[in-house]
Amino acid sequence: MTFDVAFSPQLHHPIVPVEVIEWSELMGRMPAHYFPARQRAGFNLLIVCTSGCGVHRVDFAPVALERGAMIRVRPGQVQEFEADPDFEAKLIIWPVESDPGDLDGPPWYPGTTAPSTWRLDSSEMSRVLRWVEELKLQQKRFDGSRRHADLMRTILKALLLVVEVELQGNVSPSEGLPAAYVRLREQLELDVDERPSAAQLARRIGYSRRTLDRACRQVSGQTTKQVIDERIALEVRRLLADTSRSLAQVRVGLGYSDSSNFARFVVRHLGQTPTEFRNQLRSS
Repeated sequence: MTFDVAFSPQLHHPIVPVEVIEWSELMGRMPAHYFPARQRAGFNLLIVCTSGCGVHRVDFAPVALERGAMIRVRPGQVQEFEADPDFEAKLIIWPVESDPGDLDGPPWYPGTTAPSTWRLDSSEMSRVLRWVEELKLQQKRFDGSRRHADLMRTILKALLLVVEVELQGNVSPSEGLPAAYVRLREQLELDVDERPSAAQLARRIGYSRRTLDRACRQVSGQTTKQVIDERIALEVRRLLADTSRSLAQVRVGLGYSDSSNFARFVVRHLGQTPTEFRNQLRSS
């Protein structure tokens, strides 16, 4: 089962802009069905493992957790928690509206060069945890005022800048990538539910198809259409994993009026029919 999960602070003021919670605290507060289910996050999440070991799945890929491991989960991604893990971690959770929008580098997208996992050494771990503890302190003191919310967002921004500047080696995620490719991926994230064609995206971002194809081949060895299809296939996979939606709802939501065309796309890119893919997820 998969279900959408929105930002909903568990421990503190109902409008706190950022929440820090221990993994063990979350386990003690959430119902049993919360953890085995796949969740499509409607918020940002940073997981910093402080002890033990385990596995967390993000967009169906396993990520090993052990002390020093850090994972960033973004809105729209599908994640799976372990039901009975043998690790402790700090979870930093914030809604889309609290996300600092002016950090250097382009927005994250599937396939970006921006990392989503890190292995922190003891020094890096200490720096990250200092910012996390400051967030936790301000969370306890939060009075609901705009000034206090701004303070917490500023601390969050500082934490994310530490991750981006110090842990990514001062290299911007867009460095070395063609501008046309970066703009294509940014626009594709905004329009993925429409299943835009290469020609439509080219018009929207002001580049020729030839320029986009050249940029895509330089980065990925693929054509613009192949880049688009790969991203749409991931979205189909995410939506099919959401068993609260019927196959018809998934199909119509992605703009397929004909079920045969939808099925052919799924078979071509996922290797199974929509029903087969969903049944396999249910049994896993």
